[in-house]
Amino acid sequence: MEKNKLKNSLKKLEEIIEWFDKQEEVDVEAGLERVKGGVALIKESKERLKELENEFEEIKEELKKETDSNNKQT
Repeated sequence: MEKNKLKNSLKKLEEIIEWFDKQEEVDVEAGLERVKGGVALIKESKERLKELENEFEEIKEELKKETDSNNKQT
């Protein structure tokens, strides 16, 4: 997944919300399509957040190992 994918997804979700806010009378079919698109964006965002969480955990573990290793050497 590209670096700015999460940022772009959130921006697109904001655009969907703005579209609904601007509608005096919502076209149900057009609204449904936007809702489907929003759901897909939310799923992608959740996946990306999980990937980022895993990366942070890996870094945290590496740092812990390095710190433990340095403490044993002194």
